[in-house]
Amino acid sequence: MPVTDLLKNRGRGIFYGWWIVLAGFMIQMLNGGLFMHSFGAYFVYLQADFGWSRTVLSGAFSLQQMETGILGPLQGWLIVKFGPRTMVRIGVVVAGIGLMMFSQVNSIWMFYLAFVTIALGSSLGGFMAVISTVANWFVKKRSLAVGMSMAGMSLGGLLVPILAWLMETYGWRSVAFVSGIIIIVGGIPLAQLLRHAPERYGLLPDGAKPGGA
Repeated sequence: MPVTDLLKNRGRGIFYGWWIVLAGFMIQMLNGGLFMHSFGAYFVYLQADFGWSRTVLSGAFSLQQMETGILGPLQGWLIVKFGPRTMVRIGVVVAGIGLMMFSQVNSIWMFYLAFVTIALGSSLGGFMAVISTVANWFVKKRSLAVGMSMAGMSLGGLLVPILAWLMETYGWRSVAFVSGIIIIVGGIPLAQLLRHAPERYGLLPDGAKPGGA
């Protein structure tokens, strides 16, 4: 059912906020499974192919943390200004491009550039966009809704054994490239389900009707 129909039929069936929780769960699962949790598996192949030390490879994670800290305040403003749909769409495209760049890595500077690009996209289209949107739609059940949406990140770890097998079978470059495509193709439709605040659609948090108890 199109998003517009789900909102028009808000008086019947499932409160639209739960569709946002589902979208957030899936976005976080893609983010966690194809990027955050899976890079440990990639490191084995990077060390074997290029002979890079764990110190050099781990430096990319330090850059990611720095980037997240710097981007955080700006990201909050961007979500309010342009809405979560726009930010997640941009984020998944950037992350997908970064993974495709990663599949072509042949030097340490290309690795760092690809990793920073993936991390930027993951930040723009990940945790903050999802958590702030879900929080806007729930009050009484906010903890449950937030917990369910964030569970996608943890469950994404279940994809790692599959990715490791695919890397062994088809090569890590192919897996990285296809992962980039999956994030874009899967993430953009999921982003379409996000709506910043229920009041814009004649709803109140938790599904209460305007003027109701």
